[in-house]
Order: sequence, then C-alpha cells, then structure tokens
Amino acid sequence: MYSLWMSIEPKFPETRVMLTMGGVGTLLRARFPLVPKQPDGMGLFLKSIAAWHGQPFCAVLDADAVDVQKHPERWSRLLGDLDESVIRVEWRGYSQTFRRDNLINTVGDFRQGKRMITYTATGLR
Repeated sequence: MYSLWMSIEPKFPETRVMLTMGGVGTLLRARFPLVPKQPDGMGLFLKSIAAWHGQPFCAVLDADAVDVQKHPERWSRLLGDLDESVIRVEWRGYSQTFRRDNLINTVGDFRQGKRMITYTATGLR
C-alpha cells in the first residue's frame, strides 16, 4: 500500500497539486499553470517527488476536470511515460457538489483533492 498520495486537479487557469502522507497529512500544496511549458514537465515533477521521498506513490488525476474531458490525449501524454513501479497514476472522477471561494492569502481550497485521494485509497466518499 502507498503512504504517499498526490491529487492533480486541472482547473482553468491552473493545475492544483496536493501531496499527502498517511499518518502525517498534507506535505505540499501547489498551483501551477494549467499545462507545463515543456512536454516532460509533469513527468519530471512527479519523478522528483518520488526521488525526494525515496518511495513510490500514487497520483490521482481529476478525470472530471473540464480540461481533462476536452483533452484526454494531452493528459495521457503528460502522465504516460512514468515508471509504474515508482508512480502509479489513477484517473478518477469525483464530481464536486459545491464550491467555496478561495480565501485571501491562501493557496486555495484543496478539499476536492483530499476527497479524490480518500476515494481512490479507500473507496469511501
């Protein structure tokens, strides 16, 4: 079982990423441009996370995101050339039923990412 989990939420105009560790909680929250400028940017980022922590992890992509729905081939390319023994990528849909405005001076609302990781790891909603 994985102890590191990452949510990837492509939401225009950005992609939100959250890394969590079982028993510890959130390790990283970040907002990046919607799509990396370099084709291998996403893969390099994910490989770097695995190398930093020295262990494999599971990344969960929000398959319900508009950009993923419109351009699944792009997201497949961005996440396709990864060593599955180190980084497993799960495409998960989990429709959000409400939206909360971002607070001033925060990175934003990452509740959707937490739900995606919980659903993927445990099957619980």
